[in-house]
Amino acid sequence: MNHARRFALFCVIALAPLLAAAADYPSGPLRLVVGFAPGGGTDGAARLIADKLGPELGQTVVIENRVGAGGTIGAQSVARATPDGYTLFFGTGAELVINPLTRKSAPYDLLKDFIPVAEVGAVTFVLVVPAASPADSVQGLVAAAQARPHGLQFASFGVGSTNHLIGEMFLQATGMKAVHVPYKGSQPAMLALLAGDIDFTFETTAVALPLIKAGKLKALATPSPQRLKDLPSVPTLQEAGFKDLLAEGWMGVFAPVGTPPAIVQRVNEALAKVLRLPEIHDKLTERGVKVAVSTSDEYKRKLAGEMDKWRRVIKDAGITLNE
Repeated sequence: MNHARRFALFCVIALAPLLAAAADYPSGPLRLVVGFAPGGGTDGAARLIADKLGPELGQTVVIENRVGAGGTIGAQSVARATPDGYTLFFGTGAELVINPLTRKSAPYDLLKDFIPVAEVGAVTFVLVVPAASPADSVQGLVAAAQARPHGLQFASFGVGSTNHLIGEMFLQATGMKAVHVPYKGSQPAMLALLAGDIDFTFETTAVALPLIKAGKLKALATPSPQRLKDLPSVPTLQEAGFKDLLAEGWMGVFAPVGTPPAIVQRVNEALAKVLRLPEIHDKLTERGVKVAVSTSDEYKRKLAGEMDKWRRVIKDAGITLNE
């Protein structure tokens, strides 16, 4: 038997247990790992999905919060898990794309260590300023920055966070000068903005919308490709004249690399049914998530584009997280 045949036989023998398991999958409870603490936006969305995904698969889906290092602890635990479909990851761009790209030594590679099972949805953002700000438009904000010798200040919910990078992309596209001020989460960033200590930020729509409706913040634009349903009068950044300024967050479900295609397809189909439920669609929409239904391959292509985009932004902004 030549080397090629021996190697092929070895692969068949090695994969046999997984292939056999895929035939009657799932035969037991599933773990859906979340890299953030209970009660947050990612955790809340994951629980909505898990509650309906379990009955669709005929098994219990248990949420497991593995917190730490900006979500990377949870992601690493899934990347190292047995690829049998019983351990999945409910992840976002923050810990799966941006965090690894901003580190000198990446803890994992999204497209090498994970299989994108399905997208859950896009997380929308909106550019907001305090109600007392003289800026009533993107052009007004740019003019205000030009009039200030040292520029403005913009907030994010952490160095390397999605809204930090959207802010950097905004500066690169507009030529504005602004100092980044990171906070430990949305709440302190919003408090600083409301107090006038910060000039602007890109906040998730779910967090910013109540403050906009209450007249405490002004919405200038959204980096989404279309105007937001809840803010129909607010233009996109593309409409404001910045055709390449397009950015959203996202969340989805991932499996360890090596998970049998039949299992990936089974979970993908179950998730698609869950996401089409009016109840789930409405609850995710209330959280500022634009529900998306995709195949595994479609999601993989989207993620490849996301990685290329954020890699360029990170390089141009010189962002590096300490190890």
